[in-house]
Amino acid sequence: MEQDPRYYNNNEWNNTPQPPYQPTIIVGEREQKGSSNLAVTSLVLGILSILFSILLFWIFYFAFIMGVIGIIMGIVSIAQHREGKGLAVAGIITSVIGLLISLVLGLLIIIGLAVMAV
Repeated sequence: MEQDPRYYNNNEWNNTPQPPYQPTIIVGEREQKGSSNLAVTSLVLGILSILFSILLFWIFYFAFIMGVIGIIMGIVSIAQHREGKGLAVAGIITSVIGLLISLVLGLLIIIGLAVMAV
């Protein structure tokens, strides 16, 4: 005679049946938190934009492009209410600084080449 496993509890046989397993159902929206990857990327691009503008000024256009992309990523990170808002703001600030430095150095290079050509 085979015993029903529902009646077995704590290594002892019980006469009362165990209630069946019922999963817990949570109703409502789960709070979604995004990662701070965009904010970190914005900060890294801003820092690289500053470094490339100052150290490698002959490729100022590359630093300009990185600054623009860093600004866009920082704004998107803030607009999506992701984690790392401070990182996103710092990324926007460093990207703007790198962008301005690359613009000034680019204009100086272009003016210098124009003066040398005359």
